[in-house]
Amino acid sequence: MGGLLLIAVVLITMVNVAGFSANAGARLFGATVPGLPGYEDAVTLLIGVAGLCMFPYCQLTGGHAAVDVLMRMAPERIQRGMHVGSTVLVAAIAFALAVMMVYGLQEARSDRTVTAVLDWPVWVFMIPGAISCALWSVAALLSIGVEMSE
Repeated sequence: MGGLLLIAVVLITMVNVAGFSANAGARLFGATVPGLPGYEDAVTLLIGVAGLCMFPYCQLTGGHAAVDVLMRMAPERIQRGMHVGSTVLVAAIAFALAVMMVYGLQEARSDRTVTAVLDWPVWVFMIPGAISCALWSVAALLSIGVEMSE
């Protein structure tokens, strides 16, 4: 889902840039070509959701960033312990993010918060973010189970 949303953002951006380019040419002839109204609103919301949607997959596949410059010199047992400990911490943080996003979406919904130009309700875009954070937490815990079984 995150990849599809990023493709949508790229396509929207391409259309908007094409509009600006066409406008530059049209202004030579006294005409105008508008850009996409609400472009910033759409991209801001879609990028936020897309980024969060990628975290569970990255956690499961080990595609996340790891700083192991000093840990390479540590014994295998210490490396494994640090990995498990940091993954438990990631799971806890991801779960806390999911909970806070649920509170945030409830508040945005009750306040009827909408985007400035498109008038889209913001809380709707927080639902996949909260689900993704919960899945990220589950993925981290699953990766610990895989780590312990090896």
